[in-house]
Amino acid sequence: MAVSVICVPENGGVRLKTGMNSRFIPIGLTVIALLTVAGICPNLARAERQIWTVQDGDMLGVLAMRFDCTVDQLRAWNSLGGDTIRVGQELVVGDAGDDERREAATYRVRQGDTLGHIARRHGVSVSEIVSANAGLNPDRLRVGQRIRIGPRRYRLLHRIQTGETLARIARRYRVRVRDVQRWNRRVSAQRLPVGRNLVIFSEHRPSFSESVGSPNAGSLRRAERLQPHPSYQLRNRRVAWGTLETVTWIRQGFDTVARRHPDAPRVRVHDLSDRDGGRLGGHRSHQSGRDADIAFFQRRCGDAPCGFRRITPGYLIAGPQWTLFEQWLRRDRIEFIFMDYDLQAPLYREARRRGASQAQLRRWFQYPRGAEVPVGRIRHYPRHADHAHVRFVCPDTDEECR
Repeated sequence: MAVSVICVPENGGVRLKTGMNSRFIPIGLTVIALLTVAGICPNLARAERQIWTVQDGDMLGVLAMRFDCTVDQLRAWNSLGGDTIRVGQELVVGDAGDDERREAATYRVRQGDTLGHIARRHGVSVSEIVSANAGLNPDRLRVGQRIRIGPRRYRLLHRIQTGETLARIARRYRVRVRDVQRWNRRVSAQRLPVGRNLVIFSEHRPSFSESVGSPNAGSLRRAERLQPHPSYQLRNRRVAWGTLETVTWIRQGFDTVARRHPDAPRVRVHDLSDRDGGRLGGHRSHQSGRDADIAFFQRRCGDAPCGFRRITPGYLIAGPQWTLFEQWLRRDRIEFIFMDYDLQAPLYREARRRGASQAQLRRWFQYPRGAEVPVGRIRHYPRHADHAHVRFVCPDTDEECR
């Protein structure tokens, strides 16, 4: 009888196949190790690793954001010499052996550890650890014991700039001033030494890309190119560069539109930025990777993507258009959306119909307070009845973004 072993990371066992039949056999770790060494189960050595099959439009930067790791880690785990990946390629996107490179939500006690040592290492207080672990005896830690630390935090270094205060630094990383002081015992709030590094433990991962300066006078470092998507068409890939956050948020917004409005027409996405940012022909802004010109969802587009065509409110398809904007607004992704004032009216009505509160409507819309009133995330701008100019926010940890 022919017997073949099909190795699967399934509760620590293998599946034995005999002819047309197969059955699952649980086995011990020792047997798994022997099978792996013998070459029968080569993939079991990677059972602790998380594998992702590359999809159309995937980029290392986007995958790093999605799986909460860094681009350098992805390169190291997969022996990549550059940033090129191909559709169908299997990538390791999580490695249990690499936990020490980022702050984990749990910690395994080691020989000689004290609760104070563990707390300092992870940027939390002893009381926070005690609160997160019911029944924990701070004076009786066992080697190998698992302790909950709390939310995942990243250990960052912030170089103090001229004119900065602890309050401003804490606000940037969304932490408390007293925590910054606790992590940096020798730093005085009254006199910050310019050039010195502060240790920060933040729940927000550091930015991969850098949006330098302002959209009207800036540049771009380590840019990511916006990839094609079923719901939009790129006008010019040469100027489809942005920060990792910008291109990720654009695709996430259109993912939501495609899911909720499968019959919506495609739209044209025009310029973002050059690969290195800086002045872009025909634009005052678009210099730092946070701006994107996007056509409206509109009626009578036919089979072609909706392009830049001046429209009136009656031609705007409010459903998918508001879904796109709302996906960004509710997540605080947007600094401004510049568009024609009259086109705000159908979106305002759609937002109210879907249950937006009066406070949200006032915060998001300039309408109905008048085109000259400088309020709201969505604002009037001349000659923007054919497209929306979307400006995304600065990432929290991008220190040079203004």
